[in-house]
Amino acid sequence: MAFEFKKESVIFRSDNSQVSGLKIWIEGELTIYDALSLKETLDPILKDTNSILEIDLSRVSKLDTSCLQILLALKKEARKKEFTIRFVNHSHAVLKLIDLYGLTGFLRDKIKLQKEDLKEFSFQYGMGKD
Repeated sequence: MAFEFKKESVIFRSDNSQVSGLKIWIEGELTIYDALSLKETLDPILKDTNSILEIDLSRVSKLDTSCLQILLALKKEARKKEFTIRFVNHSHAVLKLIDLYGLTGFLRDKIKLQKEDLKEFSFQYGMGKD
């Protein structure tokens, strides 16, 4: 397994409410060689979570389409179950694929860019009104 995985129960606060949830950190490479292991790691969490799941992607050094598809399927399944999955702190490798495939609109995550990254990424696909 070329990635490491850490999870922690947390309380998410917003305005006047508090909701318990789970925060996950993924570190390392997420490639086709890790796809099955990633899916087997995330599936039980998806089954046991019913509120908020936040996945920190800041330490993902490499991401390919196979693992991106697993993350997208996770997000899609969460929508069906009516709970929230947020991808946060996207690494440069993650941002490159989100931009390449025009997934900003589908993901609906807050994406923070450094000033020097503004010229590299467009994030225009999926943001139109059509």
